Order: sequence, then structure tokens, then C-alpha cells
Amino acid sequence: MTRSTFLELTAEQQQHAEHCTKCIAREIRERGGSIGFDEYMQLILHDHSVGYYHTQQPVFGEQGDFVTVPETSVHLAYCIAHACAGLIRDDAQRCILEIGAGRGQLVLDVIRCLHAWGITPRKYYIFEPSKVLRATQRELLEKQMPEAMSVVEWLPDLQAALGSVLVIANEVLDALPVKCFVADSQQIKERCVVSSEQGGLGWQVQDPSYALDAALDYLTVMLDSPPTTDVYCSEINLELETTLDTWSNCCEQCIMFLIDYGYPQSEYYHPQRNMGTLRSYFRHQVSENPFVYPGLQDITADVNFSALAKAATRLNMGVLSFGSQRNFMLANSLLDWRPTGKTEAEQVAQVAQLKQLTLGSAVGERFQVMVLGKGIEYGPDRFTLRDMRARL
Repeated sequence: MTRSTFLELTAEQQQHAEHCTKCIAREIRERGGSIGFDEYMQLILHDHSVGYYHTQQPVFGEQGDFVTVPETSVHLAYCIAHACAGLIRDDAQRCILEIGAGRGQLVLDVIRCLHAWGITPRKYYIFEPSKVLRATQRELLEKQMPEAMSVVEWLPDLQAALGSVLVIANEVLDALPVKCFVADSQQIKERCVVSSEQGGLGWQVQDPSYALDAALDYLTVMLDSPPTTDVYCSEINLELETTLDTWSNCCEQCIMFLIDYGYPQSEYYHPQRNMGTLRSYFRHQVSENPFVYPGLQDITADVNFSALAKAATRLNMGVLSFGSQRNFMLANSLLDWRPTGKTEAEQVAQVAQLKQLTLGSAVGERFQVMVLGKGIEYGPDRFTLRDMRARL
């Protein structure tokens, strides 16, 4: 059972963390003494009153808890813009929809690249549930590129009919709530969240819920080596299909770029990955304890891209390509990019960032790009240098 010490927190942060803990404890009591980890993760990250992504504290960048690729370099935005530019040339009525736009840096850089190439999307929609982040995005765009405001529009929900859409979701799926489980040679149990009388939060192993039990039965049948020989902890995302359905329903047609860290299923549930992929970030420090600093730290889990592909297929969406971020970027003219820094030092730094994204052992291989299509067909060579759908 974990109880936070709050030694490194400001008074405001401490108050928020204590408030979150009390809210979670109350929810646990109302639910009969425990909640699934997915319910905990939904509350602690996405609840509009206490959730991590809805607080005033910095989330992204050096002052926050983690850094995304668009925050560190323009290269990914350049390559996404290149892919979008070709698709908009094919159909000038296509618009762009970015899901969860963070601080807005990717929006800004994509529009800048398209503008430099003489291409203006019909609309650049942003769906951002966080009021705090929406304000941050608007401030950045109005300050850095006010002319972009004529095409940018924030959507309150995804109920509108948007026509033919290019959907971008960069590091969004990893923040979806996951169920946690522990397996041994005899049984599989669900790891739930409980609260002590002293107010701490921690794990408790229980019989799995019906939905989790059914998913795990399917999982163990599909895997060549089911993770049940030794004590094995991992997680499973039961919301992938619902999420894709929500995103695609607002589109008559769409090309969907899903960019995140993760693995095909055989690698995700490899016997050696016996502690799963769940982790937390607080001030750029990685922790395996999701109950420290509740409401103040990010919680994330890698994406099972095989499960994502199956969810897409069930929704009648085509998996157009799958490969590393590195190969996506190389297929989208990364090597044509030229440094834009105003000084030699800035240009050297940009080239160093480029190398980090293209070296095989670096972040460009850690991240994957899956491209889905609804009502639109393109060959994989349009999106990746090396298509890896056979690994799914």
C-alpha cells in the first residue's frame, strides 16, 4: 500500500494530490472496496475535475513530466505534413483532424510546412478534451502563426460530419485506460486498486471481471507461448475498438495516422516482458508505481498494435501500413529536410535531432506508425519504407 510523502511538491500540488487520493478512495468505497485499474487510470488522468491532463500544472516539455517528439524537433511534423500534402493534392476537400494536440507544437509545425509548400487544408480541426491544453494551443498558434487561425477549429466533440479527413493521433493511445492482470501456471487474476484506512492506494489481486476474463481467454489462445508459466504481470486495453469507432464515425472517409510506442502482440506479451509496460512519469523520472503523486504524474502503457489492427478490421477499416516511425519518416522525404535554425549552433542541434530519429537503435525504432483507411485505399509504399504488417 503506497502513501505519498509529497516531499518535492509545492503546497498547491500537495493539495491537489491529496484531493485526488480522497476522490479515488471515495470512488473505491462506493464501488464496494475496489476498482479496476482502468477505472483508476480514467479518473486520475482524464476526469475533468481531478485528472492529470486537466490540471494547470505543466505536463509537456522541460517544465513538465515528459517530452514528446514534436516538442523536441520539427522532423516528425515535416514528415506528417509531407504525407498529408500528397493526400490533399489527391483531394483538395480533405481536412485534417488532430486528436489530443498537447501544447499545439505539432499543429503549428504541420501548418507551417504545408504553408511553405503552398498547401492549405480545408480545415485543421483539433479535438482536445482538456480546457487547459486548448487554451495553451490557442495561445501558441495566435502568437507564432496568427494566420493559421483561419483554418484551425477546435471541436467540442466528435459528433460533426467532417467529410474526408486525415486523422493524426500522436501519443494518444498510450494514455487510454488499461486493465492489469497477473498470471502464473495455474490462473490469471485481475490487479485492482484498493484504499487503506490510512488513505494509501495499492494493488489487490481479484478474480477478473467478465470483460477481462473473455479478453484473456482469447489472448492465451492467440499467443504461441501464453504468459502463464511463471508469475507474469501485464496489461490489456479493452477500449481500442470503441476509441477507433468514435474517431472514425465523424468521418465519411479517413486516413488515420496512429503514432505511438508499442509492439506487435507476440512481442508485447513476450515471456521476458514479465512486468508489462505500465509506467509513470513525474518530472522526467520514470516510476513503476502508479499510486505516487496521484493526479500529478502521467501514467502510460505501450500499444498492442496487433490488437489495434484487429479492432480496425472489425470496424471495416483497412490497415494500410505498419512500420517504425523511422521508416515512416524516411518514406516521407525526411532526407530532403534542411536545417532551419537561425544560427550554426541551432542547425547543428537540429541535425543531431535528425540523427537520433533515424538511427536504428534510437527513438525512431521505438515508436511505430500504423496507417488505417476508411473508404480509402492506398499501397503501403505511400506511408513507409518497410511495411511490417506481416508481424502483426
